[in-house]
Amino acid sequence: MTVLTGYRKGHSCIHTLDPRTKLLATVGIGVLVYLAGPLCLGLLSATIPVLAHIAGIPVTSLVKKLKPMLIFFVVIFMVHLPVEGGIYVGTLAIVRFALLILFATILIHTTSPSELNMALAYVLRPLGKHGADVAFMVRVAMAFMPGLMRDKKTILRAQTARGYKPNGLTGFTATMVPLLRKSFRKADELADALESRCYHRDRTCYYYNRALVGRDWVLVGVFAGILVLVLYQYPGW
Repeated sequence: MTVLTGYRKGHSCIHTLDPRTKLLATVGIGVLVYLAGPLCLGLLSATIPVLAHIAGIPVTSLVKKLKPMLIFFVVIFMVHLPVEGGIYVGTLAIVRFALLILFATILIHTTSPSELNMALAYVLRPLGKHGADVAFMVRVAMAFMPGLMRDKKTILRAQTARGYKPNGLTGFTATMVPLLRKSFRKADELADALESRCYHRDRTCYYYNRALVGRDWVLVGVFAGILVLVLYQYPGW
C-alpha cells in the first residue's frame, strides 16, 4: 500500500507542473501502455529512469514498489499461459501492468496528496457532486491506508506477544476485529473534524487556484497529438 503515498518534495520541472497536467499525462500514458507494441513498450520503459532522474527519485525506490505486486504478476502470467503464444502475451501483460504502476508512482512521488485531490476533482467536474465525492473518497483512502497498515503491524505484534498466532480463522479474527474497531473510531474522528471545520459537499472552490501555463498546454497538446496518432493507427479503432 505504500504506492498510495510517498510524496517527495522537490523543485524539479516535474514537481512544478500543474497537477492536472500530470494527472492527464499519466492517464494518456496509461492509454499508450495499453495500445503499445513491444517496441513502444521498450521506449516507454526507457523513459522511466529519465523521469526518475529529473524528479530526483532513486530508481531503486521505484523498483521496490513492484515487490508487493509480484503475486499479481505471477497470476497474470499463469492466466495467459493456456492461450496461444501464452508466454509472449503474458510477458507483455506483466510489462504493461508494471509500467502503469511505475508511472503512477512517479505521479504520486511528485504530487502532494492535496494537489492530486484537487486535480482529480477538477477532472471529474463533469460528473457533478458524484465526481467530487469520488475525489474525496480517494483522498481519504490515501490518507488512511498507511495508518491502517501501521495499525495492522502494531496489532500483529501485540497479539503475538499475547501468544496468538496469526494463522487460520482465529488469527485472522484476532487481527481484523481490533483493526476494524480502530478504523471505525478513526472514521468517527474524521467526521467530527470535518463538521468542526464546516465541511460540506456543495463546496465548489479551493483556497489555492492555479491556472495552466504555457508548458502545461504544450505538454497536453503533445500527448493529445500522440494519442490521436496511436488511436488512428490502432486496428481496433
